[in-house]
Amino acid sequence: MTLAALVFFAWFRTHLFAAPIAPANHPEVTHMKSLLLAVPAALVLALALPAVAGGSAKPSAEEKEAFGRLTVQQVEEGVAKKELVVFDNNSQDRFAKGHVPSAKWVKFDNVTAADLPADKATKLVFYCGGEMCMACHEAAKGALTLGYKNVFIMPAGISGWEKAGKKTEKA
Repeated sequence: MTLAALVFFAWFRTHLFAAPIAPANHPEVTHMKSLLLAVPAALVLALALPAVAGGSAKPSAEEKEAFGRLTVQQVEEGVAKKELVVFDNNSQDRFAKGHVPSAKWVKFDNVTAADLPADKATKLVFYCGGEMCMACHEAAKGALTLGYKNVFIMPAGISGWEKAGKKTEKA
């Protein structure tokens, strides 16, 4: 139990058994007793709910991302040095309008070994629309499932790339 919970329960115990100033049947006293009983019940429920749901507030080691994150600048430098292979996980229409130079389009929810380089140590970078898009996360997980070890995402996506004023290629 946390220190905050212990302090709260100590306060609660002190106030619950304190002699009321008003008569016991006074509406304010009745309301206060209801609150004094409802608040700890809500606290116990809130603390127990994650355990019942099978989750917790903090992700476990298994739930943490197994892939890294790269900035737009890091991807631009890696592309220039030909140190990485970039994959666009946006729609094919969006890819055709403009994508990171040298990027290959791959469907985010169907990454196969045929889409990726044969060398599983190759540095792979996946990106999608932007910070709120999760397609690149799914694609990166797919690459990890296929045994690739050097997998990254560019969370800023194509919107971050363009916002940074970087050049794009058209399909």
